[in-house]
Amino acid sequence: MINLLFWNINRKDLTDEIKTLCDYYDVDVLVLAENKLRDVDIQVKLNKGGRVFVSPFNPSTRISFFTRYPERFLELVHDDHWGSIRKLTHPIGIEILLVAVHMPSKLHCSDQDQALIAIRIAEEIHKRELEQGHTRTIVMGDFNMNPFEAGLVSADGFHAIMDRNITSKGHRVVFGKEKKFFYNPMWSRLGDASEGSSGTYYYDSSKMTNYFWNTFDQALIRPSLLSCFDNNNLKVIDKIGDVSLLKNGKISKQFSDHLPLLVTLKVSQLNLENVS
Repeated sequence: MINLLFWNINRKDLTDEIKTLCDYYDVDVLVLAENKLRDVDIQVKLNKGGRVFVSPFNPSTRISFFTRYPERFLELVHDDHWGSIRKLTHPIGIEILLVAVHMPSKLHCSDQDQALIAIRIAEEIHKRELEQGHTRTIVMGDFNMNPFEAGLVSADGFHAIMDRNITSKGHRVVFGKEKKFFYNPMWSRLGDASEGSSGTYYYDSSKMTNYFWNTFDQALIRPSLLSCFDNNNLKVIDKIGDVSLLKNGKISKQFSDHLPLLVTLKVSQLNLENVS
């Protein structure tokens, strides 16, 4: 089993909260966005109490990784301004590609720009999957887009679909080209009828179109990993211990402006004979 935690911490010192989350959820790999703290300071906090986290080389200024596995088990494959790709090896020997993204904010980038950047990231993922010889890939992070936006759903973008049965087909052909799917379970986290909060990011604007709650923080899963994932293994965290991350129906400004996201992969259930 692999427990993956992502949190955009909004440049704040949330080391106590991060430590509590990692202990409570038995986190194996921690990914942070907008982290302005020194990696070593986070490590010191995480390692109090006997658990040992290492911080593998983090060339990106937008994404930071920490893991309980030996550093060689989280190997850097690719890194650029918008994301980082790592080859994650579980101790029982199964390799997956862990992609962490922090895409540009809508405050500084148009919807079209976001869609074009999504295409570039998707192409890089496909390239690295070909190099590694498999598609056991999970993408986590702050996409700064909702699940229904073009960069997430378009065939040239992430091609992230809401329906697990459709996704399990692996791909579809679009204008003569095979386009692989991602499954996006975050569709089920939209609105107040979903489990937990109504989204992962709250923004109240004076524009004509205002969603208030947005689901910018997401996890996308290739069909090759669906056998070791179910929707109960996905959690948008709105409480740390007895402390709520929400206040008056919004995200509390005491913490980050984003909520943390936890994903569990039960890799022991993965049948490598049937996936690639």
